[in-house]
Amino acid sequence: MILKEFSKYLQENKNKNSVNLLNEWIIERLQRPSLDKVDNILKTELYFAKNNNGKTLVIAKSETGRTLINALYNFALSFEQYKMAKFLHYKKSNDFNNFKN
Repeated sequence: MILKEFSKYLQENKNKNSVNLLNEWIIERLQRPSLDKVDNILKTELYFAKNNNGKTLVIAKSETGRTLINALYNFALSFEQYKMAKFLHYKKSNDFNNFKN
């Protein structure tokens, strides 16, 4: 359920880095009022802190929160790898000739 919502967010923002999108998505979901079960779970398991420079840090409240963050992070990395594989699939070996020393 949570991965499904996060994957929708990734699909809507394909051109951005998936790990950065994970941070944005979690903070966005934590700041808004709870609209569904996903928001309730995220608010139960995670919170975020913001420093004076505006940088944010997402923190797990429990072991299940750490598991959730780890699963979401791995999913974001796999989506990034998927985008790279898709990009490379349409390339030919000649496209990389410019990279020779």
